[in-house]
Amino acid sequence: MFKELTILGRDLEAKGELPPVGFYQYRDPIRWVVHIWPDRVYLEAAELDCPRPFDGRTSAIRAHPVADEAGYALGVTRQKGGIDKRAVEKHVAFRGLMRKFLATPQGVDPVLREALQWVDNALERDLVQEDLRYGEILSKDWVSFVPEKGPLTGQHLFEHSDVRRFWKAELEERSRPGDGKRQAIGECAVCGGTHSLVGKIPKVKLVSTVPLHGLNADAFVSHMSGGGVFKHAHLGICFTCGETAARAFNYLSGSDQHRKTLFWDRNKHDSLANQVAIFWLKVPGPLYVGETVLDQEALLAALGAVLAEERPVNKNEPPHASLSQIAQLIELPWKPKVGGLNLDQYAFYLGILSPNVGRIAVRDWFATSLAELHNHLAQFLKATRIVSSWGDPPQPLSIATLIQAAEVSNPNLSRNLLRTAYLGHLPPRGLLESAVRRFRIPTTLQDPRENWRSQALASAIKLSLFYKKKEVEQMDHLDTNDGSPPYLCGRLLAILEEAQQRASGWGLNATLVDRFYGTASTAPASVFGTLIRLATTAHLPKLRREQRGYRAVEELLEDVAGRLSATGGFPRTLTTKGQAEFALGFYHQRADFRAGRGNRKGATVKQEEDNNDD
Repeated sequence: MFKELTILGRDLEAKGELPPVGFYQYRDPIRWVVHIWPDRVYLEAAELDCPRPFDGRTSAIRAHPVADEAGYALGVTRQKGGIDKRAVEKHVAFRGLMRKFLATPQGVDPVLREALQWVDNALERDLVQEDLRYGEILSKDWVSFVPEKGPLTGQHLFEHSDVRRFWKAELEERSRPGDGKRQAIGECAVCGGTHSLVGKIPKVKLVSTVPLHGLNADAFVSHMSGGGVFKHAHLGICFTCGETAARAFNYLSGSDQHRKTLFWDRNKHDSLANQVAIFWLKVPGPLYVGETVLDQEALLAALGAVLAEERPVNKNEPPHASLSQIAQLIELPWKPKVGGLNLDQYAFYLGILSPNVGRIAVRDWFATSLAELHNHLAQFLKATRIVSSWGDPPQPLSIATLIQAAEVSNPNLSRNLLRTAYLGHLPPRGLLESAVRRFRIPTTLQDPRENWRSQALASAIKLSLFYKKKEVEQMDHLDTNDGSPPYLCGRLLAILEEAQQRASGWGLNATLVDRFYGTASTAPASVFGTLIRLATTAHLPKLRREQRGYRAVEELLEDVAGRLSATGGFPRTLTTKGQAEFALGFYHQRADFRAGRGNRKGATVKQEEDNNDD
């Protein structure tokens, strides 16, 4: 993973898409600019959104060069809800770092040195505090210094090339193993060169600022040259590769194109059950999809939608590409546009990450060629296609939707589902059990707000039962030729519910499904006799009298019951697989009824089939 992140970082750097070494694109802007002259200053409120020095500090006091939070840069103690008690110590660290920079043996541009002396003079004489706006500054507000005289007029000093060079060397020193006083020289496992090895890779942002990787014990240090043992030496990664990998990670983590949340517990941010996917492509050249050139952004959008399909927040926005459109895209042949390339030279990388206390846990990582990915995604999307609860045309569903619907909290199960989608592995066994268990809950079956869930659970069941099987396409809607007893039993329960609903004029808040679904789906023989008698003595006669589709319901009931009888009657018990088939039969038949009504509230019924009712 580190090697691929480093390669990605180098590519992004060459394209100018990464901030400089040791810099980060913060969410909070620079809120104050201190304009500096040799003998005075002027404070200006600002909202400057630009990359700036990044150390990944949390509680430790470590300053950034020439731009930092006001507690560091100006010694401001005022903060929301109280006082920054460490502001004095922070300010000492900030000025100490600036003096260290001025004393650097590589030398400093004389013009920059003069401007920094103005800054030091202003801080020493408290000139900033004399500005009327000083009282508005909070300790956490970012501050930058800009000279207003000489060759550097109007330039932020932290962006000067000498400052960047110093900051890179400072970060490398801070990343050394142990106490940082000695270098650990050895072979870098990523680039293969002999360099100073880091004790920890610079921190990254996922949810909070944490190390991407580090060691808490001495291990595997024999690869280092120069003798001696270094405490907490990293496993053979040099600063340049580690820092490049960290910036590449921050680029991915901060991009909606490259990051999708699969599961998130708002009450437990550091829970290992929380899972975030980061992913990217290795694309040596453009691709043909059919006869059209597909760019990398469109392909990434397609791959991201399989993880978690995005829908526009504002209904006035144009809709994002649906998974159905993506499924059609994947059904077309892909081939490189550039001669001499093939799909195996294009690659897809995906990591599953969980925030943990003080670090990031890499739960899974895999890489696959685009040729294999194309085939596996086509199989997955075909297997998850299913009609909606109201009989709308079948469409595939995203991995996140399946996980959320089944309320899967087992990270191993959800990761294995990703392996099904991207690597072609069989669906995890636990998915079927979770989907069946959640499907039979009354709210899932009856609450209109849960229609999305029932569709997703039916999709998960179909995926688990028919992945890579010939029946997979037929089972995205009602299959009237399926003679499986559990599937027929599920259909029969939906037919009996339909008879009850029509007899009541759709005035029921609860149907026989609320009471009997659990028993009917596990022990059909024990309950269907009672339910059929109820329908033939109470519900069907009323349908006939009031012309509410009696003939169609009766014929359907007789057909399904007759086919069940031909197979040996109602099963005494059903296994988990049988319960899954039951659920699918029930879902398909109910969706077919609803599609025929053409009314989502069930208030009216088409009467075409009533014309010949007795």
